[in-house]
Amino acid sequence: MPTTSTLHDRLDALYTAWANLTPSSPPADFDKFAAFFDDDCRAWLLSMRELRTPSIGRKGVVDGVKEVLKDQRIEERRVVDRFESADGSKISVEMNNRLVVHGRELDPFPETATAVFNEKGLITDFKVYCCRSPIVEIVQDVTGEGPYKCHPVDN
Repeated sequence: MPTTSTLHDRLDALYTAWANLTPSSPPADFDKFAAFFDDDCRAWLLSMRELRTPSIGRKGVVDGVKEVLKDQRIEERRVVDRFESADGSKISVEMNNRLVVHGRELDPFPETATAVFNEKGLITDFKVYCCRSPIVEIVQDVTGEGPYKCHPVDN
């Protein structure tokens, strides 16, 4: 099993690859991102609250990150703290990132990511924990669609 330091380095590299992705990135860039994950992985790339079903496998990870990139991208990742499990197979990182959401900057955006790795150093389980309300508010303001849309009240 790789050391927790090595796993944190891999998670940092994953986020570097993620931050360099755009909706128009070539397939090779998405494959590079997916290569951090095990073939049978489960990943919640948006938020644990939002997704009932995780992205499954590398193809699912590519589809999932493409969906995330429709609304937001990581402009700058700022690590606040790092944690690891007692057995060293799970790491977590607390971040205060700067995002761009439909062309508007959102700074800071706090989130925590947790990744479980296998003995090959590939991610088998990935979860993002955050409150997406600030993102949803911007998406709704720009697109006119979203859960905070005002609905007329019938009297």
